[in-house]
Amino acid sequence: MADAGRAARQWLQTDQAFGVEEVPVRKAGRPVPRPPASLAVPQRPQAAAPAQAPARAPFVPSKPAPAPARPAPPLAAKSPAKAVLPPAPAGLISALPALTRDEKMAALDALRRQIEAQSAPLLSDVCTRVVFGEGDPDAAIMFVGEGPGAEEDKTGRPFVGRSGQLLDKMITAIGYKREQVFIANVVKLRCAEWTEGPGQGRLQDRPPNPEEVARGIPYLHRQIEIIRPKVVVTLGAPAVKHLTGTTEGVMKLRGKWLEYRGIPVMPTYHPSFVLRAYTEENRRNVWSDLKEAARKAT
Repeated sequence: MADAGRAARQWLQTDQAFGVEEVPVRKAGRPVPRPPASLAVPQRPQAAAPAQAPARAPFVPSKPAPAPARPAPPLAAKSPAKAVLPPAPAGLISALPALTRDEKMAALDALRRQIEAQSAPLLSDVCTRVVFGEGDPDAAIMFVGEGPGAEEDKTGRPFVGRSGQLLDKMITAIGYKREQVFIANVVKLRCAEWTEGPGQGRLQDRPPNPEEVARGIPYLHRQIEIIRPKVVVTLGAPAVKHLTGTTEGVMKLRGKWLEYRGIPVMPTYHPSFVLRAYTEENRRNVWSDLKEAARKAT
């Protein structure tokens, strides 16, 4: 009961911290980010928002049935001593030939099927399906995390656990809906290990090893090429490290603009870190980073 009470208070504080009830959801025009209620200064009344444009269908990959449980690969096979991380493709994203929305949808679907086919031999009782990513193919903002966890593996959708619930609040706080951005990860399969051997004990999530990152990062490069966001927000140190090649930690990088093939990249804390270290300073920092990203995306 005590844990349940703490969890309830935490989510109430989250609502207040990101001002979910205070900000308008993005309409047909530009997003209108406002500061969280707990951090805001008094504002003058705002003019009525324009009528909402007809909703466009986001890209939501199909959810194939999980594969039958298979023994996890031997630990030695999953944790090589070294793996070469393939470099990002050369050239600016803006120099690529233009794509229509329908062409982006078709390209994303083809990429999803390619990843599922290439990942089929790797499915096991640890990772049962590909978590491709979802959202608007024409998204102005793309959020990139490290990899899926248990809830994401169950549903085939990125960021749907407790961290995902906080991310949804963060997205809403800058005037967008979840289906108006695109959310993806560096790796598309859950990375976890049995605490007491394959099929025993419980599964514990772990960071992807170099081989898993090397396998997944080309898919992320291709997703960005297709979607062509105006801004990428990286969530946590691994995402910004693998995408940009930086060696600095997210504590030093957050709030500072980086670049990926001509696209501005804003590093910020992973929602799971914010939940673990739920301080006013951390919430202020994330809110500041998100406001900068939303401003750059308009």
